[in-house]
Amino acid sequence: MHPDAIIEFMTMRYQRWRSAAIVAVVASTVAIGSAACTDSKDEDQPPPRQLRNPVSVHVVDRIDKAACVTGAGGVPGPGAGGDWCYFLAPGLDVTRAERVELIPEQTGDAAVAVTLTPADRDSFAAWTTRSAGRQIAFNVQGRVVQAPDLLEPLSGDMVYISALTEADARTLFRQLWE
Repeated sequence: MHPDAIIEFMTMRYQRWRSAAIVAVVASTVAIGSAACTDSKDEDQPPPRQLRNPVSVHVVDRIDKAACVTGAGGVPGPGAGGDWCYFLAPGLDVTRAERVELIPEQTGDAAVAVTLTPADRDSFAAWTTRSAGRQIAFNVQGRVVQAPDLLEPLSGDMVYISALTEADARTLFRQLWE
């Protein structure tokens, strides 16, 4: 047999063996993954809980860079150098959650993540689709806690309130969950 033919034959055998090995690894990964999915039952997940205070999510209609005047219809919230007055469109109230987590961020700030119930996910996703490209506000206990720009629609699984100081995040967490 010619040496080139031997090399070609050995290469073909190696490629077949490698393909079979890849198929075996993929098949076992799928089997392990599907077993893991079927083993994680909703029984392990605690039932949704009522939030201590609802989180209202609104589109911001207008911001006055001054404190709110009583009776003007605005909601106080953070601004440069003090409170600003946020005027909000009707929004969406989140009153129940699967869980609420306090999450430290790499910047040194913190965030609060509210995992929505299955019943609220579709309505939140639809709301973010309608509101994308606008500034929104998270309102808790009559105060805007964060007012980010909503760049694109969200999946609806979670409300993630970020860029809070650690103290503000802890306060918000206690207002919602503890």
